[in-house]
Amino acid sequence: MKLNAIVEARIHPAIGIARVGNAPGNTKADYFIGPQLPCGAGAPPNGYRDAQGRIRRQAAEFRIYGYDKQGNVVGELTEEVAAITWRVEIANRKASWYNFDAPLDIPEASTLRMARRNAQVQGADRAKLSITPGRRTVGKARRRATFDTGQFFGKKVYLGEIHYADKGRLHFLGGHGKSEPISPEYTLTTFANNAGWHDDTSDGPVSAAVRIGNRTVPVISAWVVTAPPNYAPDLVATQPLYDVIVDALAQMSPAASVPSFTRDILPVFRQFQDSQWVNAGFAAQFGWHGLIDFTRDDFIKMLATAPVKRDNGIYDPFKELRFQIFSSFRNPGFQSFDPVGWPPLYGDAFDSFDNPVSPRAGFAVTRQSYGYLQGWMNGNFTADYASPASLPASIDDVPPEKQPETLDRAALHFCAGGPFHPGVELTWPMRRFSMYWAMFRLRQRDASIPEPDYGDFMTQEIATADGGPLSASGPGDLTKWMAVPWQTDTAGCRAGYGNDFPENDVFLPSFWPSRVPNQVLSEESYQVVTDPGKPIEERLAAFSHRDPWPAPLNLNATTLSQVSTMIDRFHELGILERRELSPSERSAGAVVDYFPEAMYVQQLPPSAAGPAPAPPVSQFPNLMADVQDIRLGPKGRRRRLTSNG
Repeated sequence: MKLNAIVEARIHPAIGIARVGNAPGNTKADYFIGPQLPCGAGAPPNGYRDAQGRIRRQAAEFRIYGYDKQGNVVGELTEEVAAITWRVEIANRKASWYNFDAPLDIPEASTLRMARRNAQVQGADRAKLSITPGRRTVGKARRRATFDTGQFFGKKVYLGEIHYADKGRLHFLGGHGKSEPISPEYTLTTFANNAGWHDDTSDGPVSAAVRIGNRTVPVISAWVVTAPPNYAPDLVATQPLYDVIVDALAQMSPAASVPSFTRDILPVFRQFQDSQWVNAGFAAQFGWHGLIDFTRDDFIKMLATAPVKRDNGIYDPFKELRFQIFSSFRNPGFQSFDPVGWPPLYGDAFDSFDNPVSPRAGFAVTRQSYGYLQGWMNGNFTADYASPASLPASIDDVPPEKQPETLDRAALHFCAGGPFHPGVELTWPMRRFSMYWAMFRLRQRDASIPEPDYGDFMTQEIATADGGPLSASGPGDLTKWMAVPWQTDTAGCRAGYGNDFPENDVFLPSFWPSRVPNQVLSEESYQVVTDPGKPIEERLAAFSHRDPWPAPLNLNATTLSQVSTMIDRFHELGILERRELSPSERSAGAVVDYFPEAMYVQQLPPSAAGPAPAPPVSQFPNLMADVQDIRLGPKGRRRRLTSNG
């Protein structure tokens, strides 16, 4: 590495994602590192759970890379070539912010006035609602620091810790998923705005001091976010948060004039395919042997075939197929409400506004993705598909010059990019251009300048104004827009409810099934599927069944009871793990024609206790005579969780 060529250092990923978990301990055996490649890597060596079935925390790992004066990557800066000191400051400011009623950047929200959370707390006491442990520093001399001095109304709240890890990298661990009220009289009442409650998610800037020899190198900082658990870790959301931010920052990185099928088109279809393991409706439409089977390589090859010129004109045998698929997608211009468009997800405005039904009651891909799809439909794309694709096994297998952008993408690729009502990891401010000063780099507020008091109500005009809350960020400013506590939104966001979608069944639309599943393939069903001694009809029936993922919350209980159960028992819900057919199973004649070579199977903790799971649900509703209705009430702004939907 040419150290003399380095004029600047940058921390990657630019936005790192940690996740809560209730497994104790803070050694490397007690947690796992979050995604570092934008492709599924399987379960970590130590597993997602400990021996008692508790969920391990996902740590965010940060690395530092040196750049030359042309902006090229020189290489990673480790403790072997540089002296590194890390500084991190996080906070949880949910309880002192404003209610979430709807995203404030959509036209329908122009007249909304969102009141302060915990408005009953006045004056100087409002500072007690923010958990602000301050900055922590680690390096060779002090290798570990804990964020355990922040308080919520006088009670200390642990928000996580940082480790100076191997090679001088940074490991950030968030909280343990503990959510509590100030006192017992504060009960859960809504999906997003529960007075008197706090959780232990957080966010804030990550910076570093770097010296190479006798010279100090300027360092571009990053950001870390502590989010809820990922219950389907290897699966990509129908729209990743990475795509949302790229779309927001199109001015900084314009879209390709000619999209690549492999880079720009295929991922959209693969993300629909991934959802087959978390939602029975997606399985029937887009999964294995579904109506539009994005798992079939021969079908993908048809979609990847570009028009070719011949002497007698253009040969384009799949033009109509491309047109049919493109026409199924909702237009992100949202001129009218489309109840059956793709993706089959609820939108940002679902059940938040009075009639007429908002066009944004349904979800749409980003403007950039839609533009790529439109170019593909017109035959204007690069036909660069090859199967199977060769993928690296770890970030260290990626060429050093590509590692920074790979880390930036991987961290956000496995986060949900909507619908933002409010969301899973982060919400609608992430799609605002004003939040950033460079690609994925959040604009940081000067710590010496306090954030203004925006008054008793947050409005669209205030939120989006120059100099408003989206013009710069400080510790806790990303997660404060999210639900408090996170468990109420996670447990309350299901599938298949709402009269605005007249053709729904109990499976579709959905909110964010790739992070919070709806219906899953159980271990019991998988064992039948892979049992060669069973008749193939029985194995096929087992494969087509999906169990309701929220069953440990007791589907027969009230909605309020279910979200209350989620507070203490979030770790008892299933985590989907990848299973591959053995070589003998793959070579067993027609078996691979009946089943995919890889399946995602729900793994429940061995110690999980609770009500018996509901009867399995087929991915094909019309084949079941008595499908259990697992619908919950809408989670709109006026909806309280004290009644069953």
